[in-house]
Amino acid sequence: MNGLHRLNTNIAAVLTFGRPPLVFGSFLFALWVMFTQFPLAYLLGLIVLALAMVFDWIDGWFAVRYIPHSRLGPLVDRVMDRVVLSIIFPVLGAGMLWRAARLKPDLTDVASRQQLLHALFVLAICVLVLLRDQVATFLRNFAQKQQSDLELSELSRLRTLVASPMAVLLYAYAFYLPTRGWEWLYRWLDWINDLPLRVWFVLEMAFLVINIGSATLYVRKYGPLALEDLCADDEVLRRRILSVLPNAITLMNGFLGITAMVFAHAGRVREAVFILVGAAFFDRLDGLMARRLGLTEPLPDAYPRPALPLGALLDDISDFISFCIAPAVIFSLVIVPIPVDGGWGWALPLVPWVYALAGGSRLIYFTLDKSPVPGFFKGMPVPAAALLVAAPMEITNGMLLNGSNPDAWVAVTAGIMLFAALVMNLFPVRYLHVGRWMGRHPLLSVVLPVFVLLMVFTPYFGYTLLAFLLFYVISPVFSRRIDPQDAVREKPAGGA
Repeated sequence: MNGLHRLNTNIAAVLTFGRPPLVFGSFLFALWVMFTQFPLAYLLGLIVLALAMVFDWIDGWFAVRYIPHSRLGPLVDRVMDRVVLSIIFPVLGAGMLWRAARLKPDLTDVASRQQLLHALFVLAICVLVLLRDQVATFLRNFAQKQQSDLELSELSRLRTLVASPMAVLLYAYAFYLPTRGWEWLYRWLDWINDLPLRVWFVLEMAFLVINIGSATLYVRKYGPLALEDLCADDEVLRRRILSVLPNAITLMNGFLGITAMVFAHAGRVREAVFILVGAAFFDRLDGLMARRLGLTEPLPDAYPRPALPLGALLDDISDFISFCIAPAVIFSLVIVPIPVDGGWGWALPLVPWVYALAGGSRLIYFTLDKSPVPGFFKGMPVPAAALLVAAPMEITNGMLLNGSNPDAWVAVTAGIMLFAALVMNLFPVRYLHVGRWMGRHPLLSVVLPVFVLLMVFTPYFGYTLLAFLLFYVISPVFSRRIDPQDAVREKPAGGA
């Protein structure tokens, strides 16, 4: 029995400590591929990285089953995770740039610009993954010194689960280099190289959101411990530090709006629309985070109140970029160049200007309104309006790619954009706060985003989004009966 226990302990040690050498081996094989373009190096690097992924999946299960009382195991596992991430994600960033350079991109060609954009996007994700790991490590170590219970959230578990497969897929894609005489190898991997960029972008965006969400949960859970030690009784300093997180999420909203415009310029309209959906998610998240951190509560009378809250200013700027300027720019890039019959094409360039100005006036009214209705918006909120106008743009672009005549949808898109500009400023009409409504229905808050994510991979993404938003347009007919005190809740009745 002692011999069996020793064997199990040795296997657990191999699984835990074996990952860094394997990942470092994949790094060396990647260098071999880049310098010599030798297919065997690609195959060996992919094998050892896939083996490291298997070790990552089973080492925790094996340790819990056979050495459950080990105190060193969890710490070593986290250290090994950090080492592995520090090796493989810089390799992936370099590999994607190497692939883009090997394809000899021509910036005047749409396909080449898209490949370069994809490489830079993966590089940004690699940087953010390492940054998230450093933030989580710092907060975890501080909480451990404060003798606080360390608990891994479900989102962090999901992030750990998907990081290794994502690394293997990106490695297989970045260093894919078919060579004559090695067809037997590459025919098993052709499907990875042939995946459309749309699939890669959606997978990588989902991975990015998981990492950002995981870092946010770490800050929310362990951040107050650090603030208690740093701020003592200074409430103003505490709020200033706490506000960094929702302000950063707000800036991410604006950054996604800029990213959507870049993707639309590169011809990836569906991805641009999906990014706008992500911007709407971050717009919901920053307000939720500010409320959960108590930043929306008024300061005690002893503290001076700021004349212009920074968070509100950043929120308005980010919303204007993502939900006013970005849809207008996408319309100008996708719809305006389409020739139309009937002699009304001259009016098309004016439509995005009308929408952007109407969105700006809506944001100004929302900021200056002194009598808001709890749980409701006066007029359609700008995130919903942006998605409403973006959906027919995606449909029109899909028709162009398929060689269909989009004349009818050009008119529909322009009409919906003008209609959205009007509905945003119909202030007597009350629209339900969808984010809070979904918070009161936890099942729908999971099912609806997953359904929309699945629709991205089908030709019906634009139609699905348009159907949802058209229902929201008429929703005041049904939601007007909801009591504002009930609408303002963000959790189910009786929830903590």
